[in-house]
Amino acid sequence: MGDEHDRGTGSGTDGSPDLGGAESVDEPGAPRFGWWPSPFSAEAVAAGRISRGGLHADGDEFVWTESRPAQGGRQVVVRSGPDGTSTVVSPPGVSVRSRVHEYGGGAALCVHGAVYYVDQDDQGWYRFDPVSDQPPLVLTAGTTGRSSSRRSGDGRLTRDGRWLVFVEEEAERSWTEHRIVAVATDGAGRREVLVEGGGFVAAPRPSPDGAWLSWVSWAHPSMSWDSSELRLARLVDDGGSIRVEGERSVAGGGPCSVGQPRWLSDGSLLFADDRTGWWLPYRLAVDATGPSGDDGGPSRSRARALIDDRAEFHAPDWLLGQSTMVELPDASIVCRARRDGTDRLVRLAPTPSAEQGHWSGSVIDQPCVTVTGVAATGSGRLALTGSTPFEAQVVVEVCPAGEGPPHRLSADRGRPAEGRAPGRGASGGRRMMAEGPTEVSIARSHDVSTAWGVLPGLYVPPGNPPVGTPVNGRPPLVVFCHGGPTASAEPGFDPVVQFFTSRGLAVAVVDYRGSAGYGRNYRRSLDGGWGALDVDDCIAYARGMADAGWVDGDRMAIRGTSAGGLTALGALIRSRCFRGAVAWYGVTDLEALATDTHDFESHYLETLVGSWPQAMSVYRSRSPLRHPDLVTGSVLLLQGTDDPVVPADQSVRFARSLVDHGADCRIHLFDGESHGFRRADTIASALTMELEFYRRLFGGEAG
Repeated sequence: MGDEHDRGTGSGTDGSPDLGGAESVDEPGAPRFGWWPSPFSAEAVAAGRISRGGLHADGDEFVWTESRPAQGGRQVVVRSGPDGTSTVVSPPGVSVRSRVHEYGGGAALCVHGAVYYVDQDDQGWYRFDPVSDQPPLVLTAGTTGRSSSRRSGDGRLTRDGRWLVFVEEEAERSWTEHRIVAVATDGAGRREVLVEGGGFVAAPRPSPDGAWLSWVSWAHPSMSWDSSELRLARLVDDGGSIRVEGERSVAGGGPCSVGQPRWLSDGSLLFADDRTGWWLPYRLAVDATGPSGDDGGPSRSRARALIDDRAEFHAPDWLLGQSTMVELPDASIVCRARRDGTDRLVRLAPTPSAEQGHWSGSVIDQPCVTVTGVAATGSGRLALTGSTPFEAQVVVEVCPAGEGPPHRLSADRGRPAEGRAPGRGASGGRRMMAEGPTEVSIARSHDVSTAWGVLPGLYVPPGNPPVGTPVNGRPPLVVFCHGGPTASAEPGFDPVVQFFTSRGLAVAVVDYRGSAGYGRNYRRSLDGGWGALDVDDCIAYARGMADAGWVDGDRMAIRGTSAGGLTALGALIRSRCFRGAVAWYGVTDLEALATDTHDFESHYLETLVGSWPQAMSVYRSRSPLRHPDLVTGSVLLLQGTDDPVVPADQSVRFARSLVDHGADCRIHLFDGESHGFRRADTIASALTMELEFYRRLFGGEAG
């Protein structure tokens, strides 16, 4: 498949891959890969899949949302004070989660100690005082249950705090509308629609002086990362009502994508724009008269990039409320920047020629290789959410000037600590707290050369080998296909990856064409090719690793979640490379997805596959459901019954068709689960089933 080259560490002195003591031939009596005893139990991994997001500052404290897998996936709001003490400040028993676009995000906001949150059950906004004995105050009326037609998220207060401005999605059986709405924060129920009728909206941000409202908009068939606009309008608040006037586009549109508008202390507007092919930070000057000088509004030409770089300072907005750029008190700006698959934290400072777009940049020392959020307090405290090579989903405070070590704010290390195992490699422990590289397999950046170009990805070698025991040969490989398909391989600690590598399986995560983090051209390189190019890339990556001697080419499997499920299943049709495939809530029928999914992605396939129904033959040729007779390996399907994105019927029909054609297929439906499993018992059961599936594929006896 061409030359491979490792961008990370772990190669032997002769240039061969370091397989942790593995020999090139089997040694009789040694425990087989895949059967090693592991300290990572399925239950511990499930409990440790804690998600954290929505990081922001309130006064001199940091606030974020945090999931509780052991409580059915409930989400709470957590506040951390200057002393590092973390406290849950959302009401007991309430799950805080938005369902806008089904993926949600931006479900909570804390201002002056008050918690504004979206109740998962009715999708209404509430105001809650955690130090009072009063019940939450209803701001918007909701309807109980998943049938709620109005969904809310991504709220911000106006200057005087009298209005909460937010995104509202109203989804009925035959239509869906998206609006920006303002609701009074006193509980009186006053409601004003500010923006509607223009497709999708996100990130409504009132200016600090109360004069402007900025937001992002886009329309079908584009997704926001394909083509979106930054819009601006005057915000008119006459006391009893609020409205916008003079709406206009100030950036983006056409082939450009924008995101993350944020008002700076000098009244200018910061945002991300990929007009150069890379999402870079831009600054637009806005004043009371407007820089255009004729109509009181800023002109598109006045926006200036703060830095010229081949890095991504933004990511696809699958969730509302993305925030990876923040201003410090000295007017410098801290940003997350992704380059070559790894995140850095960059501080941009204005120079005397800042008005011409010349800002100086420096890297802030911090422990995370994946950064998902950044926040700063008025006093200059800086925090981020992300994952290190040894901890998942941590909230950590760092020093902007690098004068001190990082300090973890989240209550644990991003995964549960359930007591140390009796010894390294012992089977009785359920510990998920890794002390260092002896217990964790570190992801290594690895490129594979293909006929079309360099294919990036991550290789995670087996870890936790039994002490003092030689290991049998080259390890089996499980290829992970990320979802989206616009997502990316994340180098930070992933407990699911460790669940497999700690048992002797190698893992590869492929940034196939279409993945984010490598610029616009790479992100758009999957257009028209989904279900083919991504599949071929994963096949090429696996074969390249086998040809290089890193893994056993006769024992390889592939797995994917959501869109990645289509890729994994397609690999069993387009090749004989893999013995089997696992799909978690995976796509099997592109025709059904084009006609029976939620509004957010209802036209996404027009870009990824082709116009519907004109390209019906292409949809059918790339749908695994249409080719059960061509599937060359075993299949395991794991699916939630309440999935609105990829309905369970897709998996059920595919499983039935495979069995009818004599294929080896197993399916398990999880009642009450949606798109993305959230309950700890579901995740533990799914992981156990998946591990047994690989053991059956790869053979061997327990060591």
